[in-house]
Amino acid sequence: MTVSIPDEELDALRQHGFGVAYRMLGSVSESEDVAQEALLRLTRQEGPIDQPAAWITTVTTRLSINVLRSARARRESYVGPWLPDPLLEDPAPGPASRAELADSLSLALLVLLERLNPVERAAYLLREVFGYDYAQIADIIERTEVNSRQLVTRARKHLEANRPRFDADEAARDALLERFLAAAEEGDLEALEELLAKDAVLYADSGGKAMAPREPLVGATLIARFMAAVAQVRPASGNFETRLVRVNGQPGRVVRGPAERPLGETERLEAEKALALMTSADLSAEQLAELVKRGRGSGDRTAPDVPEQQAAVHVWSVLTVDVVDGRIQAVRIVRNPDKLSHL
Repeated sequence: MTVSIPDEELDALRQHGFGVAYRMLGSVSESEDVAQEALLRLTRQEGPIDQPAAWITTVTTRLSINVLRSARARRESYVGPWLPDPLLEDPAPGPASRAELADSLSLALLVLLERLNPVERAAYLLREVFGYDYAQIADIIERTEVNSRQLVTRARKHLEANRPRFDADEAARDALLERFLAAAEEGDLEALEELLAKDAVLYADSGGKAMAPREPLVGATLIARFMAAVAQVRPASGNFETRLVRVNGQPGRVVRGPAERPLGETERLEAEKALALMTSADLSAEQLAELVKRGRGSGDRTAPDVPEQQAAVHVWSVLTVDVVDGRIQAVRIVRNPDKLSHL
């Protein structure tokens, strides 16, 4: 006789499995597939299961290790910086709950976890996020208890120096992001630089499928010029919606609008030249915006233009910031349409 579980409990178990898988994989579609597979295996089990959530954690973790091993080669050849698929969080949970989510779901931590091998990552998350003891971890990852302890210790050492930290005051972080975005729209470079830490870093994930820098931008001055240029390049349209959101527990913004026409090869090369010029020369925000616009308009169109009023609305970008010591320490922008399709 197979396991019989009420629909409400199945839904809670699916969410739990997704939470485990997403922290392991950073991919929404892969995490949904893993969580669904674990749930199917659960419902096919013969006889009762005392702790379904623990069973789901075990199976989800093992499945995620296998998926992550096959994904590593793809990520090593990924075009430009790799960022996890963003999650736009339900604003309903209280501040304490959001703080807990922010710590274990932040894009900063998920990127950092990429430095670990799949088994180290599993051991670390089971211990540090889900609070499992070493005997339980050993059973899940099918290693000895001693080896599990060693894996967690090694993972901690890898992550210790760069473990993300964020200012605790939510309202102050949100206000800082609003000021940052307003300064970008106004092209106020001085205000932008004042809001950014001197050694701030901007990461833009396009996967080569949208206009974005292929290397991280480092330093307040460079990031300020880039953000001011982006505000000028984005088409002005009443069909565009900009909304402040929480992205993986951090302050963020989502931009929705008519679907972008895919970049042609000539356009892509022109955009890359403009971005390279910005990092190697003293190119102003206005000059950068003009070069990108010129590149965008240079023939080689791979798809016909669609009138904006007829185009379906898609997510153009999701931006989030890490705020440390009252300044923006990191800006992360997801532009890859494949990573935004679930939103």
